[in-house]
Amino acid sequence: MKWTGKYRTLSTDTDLNNIVSPTNLLRYMQDSAFSEMKADGESYDDLFSRGLSFVLSRMRVSFYAPVRANDELECQTWTCESRGVQFNRCYRVLRSGIIVAEAVSVWALIGTEDRKLHRVSELGPMYCEDEMLELDMPARFRIPEDVSLSLMGEKTVCYPDADLNGHMNNTRYADMLCGFACGMQGRRLISMGISYVSEAPLDETLKVYVGSGDGTYYVRTVRPDGRTNVEAELIFENLE
Repeated sequence: MKWTGKYRTLSTDTDLNNIVSPTNLLRYMQDSAFSEMKADGESYDDLFSRGLSFVLSRMRVSFYAPVRANDELECQTWTCESRGVQFNRCYRVLRSGIIVAEAVSVWALIGTEDRKLHRVSELGPMYCEDEMLELDMPARFRIPEDVSLSLMGEKTVCYPDADLNGHMNNTRYADMLCGFACGMQGRRLISMGISYVSEAPLDETLKVYVGSGDGTYYVRTVRPDGRTNVEAELIFENLE
């Protein structure tokens, strides 16, 4: 069973190519998940109030077609069979019945104070559940050893980036990574795999390293103490 929400994109969602940016499309996916949680079980706010929070571990997204301002979208979301401390959720975005994006994600349920992992079974079967999408389940992604990375710049996590947990919201990364990876004018993201290794707190400055090979861009962001924040692979295509 899938939960479905209806959205109309905004003109402010679009980028310099006049298409909805990856970050803004991911926001619609995330909003559908929050709405489904509230409709079918404990909402995100309910979980947070009792000291629990879902934190994104890894995600794979396919963007099949450009989305534009004032497009009417249906966003579907559902959980999949989950075990241990791994919580799986899928997304599908449709326009006029045609799929324009899909995503598979893996989340962890953690304590907001002690940061300890909690088992999925603690929640019980309260959210919509259906079959896993036929995308590759996002394994813990590692940048290939033969890819040479160069420092491309820095990013400081500021107020608009942060969410209730006090760190950079997962949806914010897509546009940031694209901006550092390559010139985006005339191009769009068609595939993204990302591993969230450690959080980026408010006011922390990340170093951003980029490399490429076989048409794929690889990005690693590094925290001031040397720990990896995220690692990602990005694939682009030219817009017609």
